[in-house]
Amino acid sequence: MSVAKRLLPAVVAAGLMVFAGWFGHWAQPDTRMADVSPRPPLSAALPDQIGSWRVDKAQFTVPLPPDVAAQVAAIYTEVADRVYINDKGERIMLTIAYGKDQSDGFKVHRPEVCYAAQGFKVSKPRDGDMQLGDFRIPVKHVETQLQTRFEPVTYWMVIGDQVVNSPMRHKLAQIGYAFDGLIADGLLVRVSSFSRDPEEAYRLQERFLREWMPLVPEDQRARFFGQGQV
Repeated sequence: MSVAKRLLPAVVAAGLMVFAGWFGHWAQPDTRMADVSPRPPLSAALPDQIGSWRVDKAQFTVPLPPDVAAQVAAIYTEVADRVYINDKGERIMLTIAYGKDQSDGFKVHRPEVCYAAQGFKVSKPRDGDMQLGDFRIPVKHVETQLQTRFEPVTYWMVIGDQVVNSPMRHKLAQIGYAFDGLIADGLLVRVSSFSRDPEEAYRLQERFLREWMPLVPEDQRARFFGQGQV
């Protein structure tokens, strides 16, 4: 393959990003999706019982540094955390963060950034794919470690009702809504568990998500899982 052909995808991606940045600056929509279609509280989609899983009152989170906590408070409109435990004693941490303004200064943060800010060692995110009922979701897998705490993470992001798994897709979704005069809202779904075996952890997380998805009210599913139905 010639050098030109190998460079073509990168050139196209760079061109799209330049256009996206220019358009995002030029369009400047002023109507928030969240104001047009108000969203129910996140807790409405987080039952105390999910199949064999129940809410565990014990907390296993690491406090955010003050500067990161302040930034999170500025970006997110609402954050919901749950720790679930099953009969085997396995725990799943589910965090959903919602921001009603996905303009350039207020984008949801990717978990690898937040984990690193808390002192975790963080691997390079890698692509994954989940089939949750009718929803096929491109996800990211990240391995994190803080001393003896090994916490593999699965996450995805939804802009409006589109799952986005890269900065470019994020920007293009933002532009698509801007064409309609709307500032998109955004949501991050993050699932993690404790394990020294990342692949086993990702399988456990997927089983949990498959049990959770049908319990989310049908009229809210696009908010959490996008419109990627097959």
